[in-house]
Amino acid sequence: MNFPQGLIDFLVYLAPSLMVFFTTWFLVRRFLQRETTLKMLELKAMQQKDMMPLRLQAYERLSIYLERISPNVMLLNQYEPGMTVLEFQQSMLTMIRDEFEHNYAQQIYITPPLWNLIRNAKEEVARQVISAASSLDGEAPAYQLSKKFLMRSSIRMNIPRSVH
Repeated sequence: MNFPQGLIDFLVYLAPSLMVFFTTWFLVRRFLQRETTLKMLELKAMQQKDMMPLRLQAYERLSIYLERISPNVMLLNQYEPGMTVLEFQQSMLTMIRDEFEHNYAQQIYITPPLWNLIRNAKEEVARQVISAASSLDGEAPAYQLSKKFLMRSSIRMNIPRSVH
């Protein structure tokens, strides 16, 4: 099979051009991929730089929340003279819920397992309040609830109680 001379000449002139084109295409593609990767890493580093203060703030706020719902602190902050058991229970449960809702958005900055621990701690403290109040008369003085709640929470947390 004979090829016409014009076609052979065309292929001879085209071959070097195609080689240059594909070499250039390969190098430019590789360069652009590397640049894209570097830009993505740079963007990720900038995002982490911006996110770190937000994450730290979320951890700080949630640790403050846990401190506020701890039995000793919560009882001191929520107690008012003249309250009944029922009023005191409602006051504590409202505070637990309101503080939780106030910090609800912080979950986007922390890990899901940590958020589950925070949510479980909230539910456990609320259960302890309800449990302590359930065995008391709703019209009894609030100090009885605080005494019972502290006793139950110290038993649950394995804190030794002093013997009187």
